[in-house]
Amino acid sequence: MRSLILVFTMLCLPPFASAAVFEDAIGVSFPDRVGGLQLQGRETFAQKALGSATRYRSDGHLLASTYVYTGGLSSIPEGTESAVVRKHFAQVIDEAKQMEAMGHASKVTVPATPGQVTQFAGCGPQFIWKAFEMDLDGNLIVSNTYLTAVRNNFVKLRISYPKTDITGRQSADRFIEDIRKVLGRC
Repeated sequence: MRSLILVFTMLCLPPFASAAVFEDAIGVSFPDRVGGLQLQGRETFAQKALGSATRYRSDGHLLASTYVYTGGLSSIPEGTESAVVRKHFAQVIDEAKQMEAMGHASKVTVPATPGQVTQFAGCGPQFIWKAFEMDLDGNLIVSNTYLTAVRNNFVKLRISYPKTDITGRQSADRFIEDIRKVLGRC
């Protein structure tokens, strides 16, 4: 009888798109909602050095992906200030510039200014970041790339939204503030 009640209760509950996922590389659980975005799933890449990606999406057009990986390195200093993290950030931004040459996007515009470091108050890591624009199939997109290092892993965030979305920047900041708390176990 208890089994029947449990099954009936489970069938009556509303379906969930995704439950939280645990990222064992850094020892944190990514919840089903962060900064107003809904968890869409997690992908583990075949090459261990490439790690995994956890993806989120808003009801609108905001997309966020959190990548956790080593890039094949055995030692990655925490934070944003080390030469290792700075060099890798430059590589990540160069990859964004190459998207046009590879035919994945057009009109890729990456400012020549150096990456900035976030200055959020409270618990959680800061990120080095840079925003750029690109045209994806006729849609002008703003993409923000963030990078930090946590527990010997790079943590890269890519948050994208249509340039016409006047709340995109604020939504991206909200996601970053909340994901910092997840990463910092606050």
